[in-house]
Amino acid sequence: MARVLQLNSSTVWNWIKKGWIRTSRSSGRYHQIRSKDLKQFLQNPPQRVKKRIAAIDQDAIEYLVG
Repeated sequence: MARVLQLNSSTVWNWIKKGWIRTSRSSGRYHQIRSKDLKQFLQNPPQRVKKRIAAIDQDAIEYLVG
């Protein structure tokens, strides 16, 4: 996901740790982000990252959330 959105994976991981993006554990240490949770985050991001989210390519977002 981070690669498609052209974000650093540590950035996405920080957002997950802050509780901004919900995940479920698929196995062991791997987390899975459901498309509805990603869509909710991208549509209503925290104020601190709103500009960064707005700069993401809309085609990449469509690819991930449908």
